[in-house]
Amino acid sequence: MLLSADALGQTLALLATFLGIGLLVNVLIVYIIFEVLAERKQNRERMERVQRSG
Repeated sequence: MLLSADALGQTLALLATFLGIGLLVNVLIVYIIFEVLAERKQNRERMERVQRSG
């Protein structure tokens, strides 16, 4: 019974670790996408101002 509890503990620890890493990676990817889209919007607005002014 002790081996079973030990194996369960290790399994849960591994699940928490790898699910946590997956969650962290997904959050970073979403953050990067939002940053890229925001910068793209700023660049378009800047180009519109430049084209209107001269």
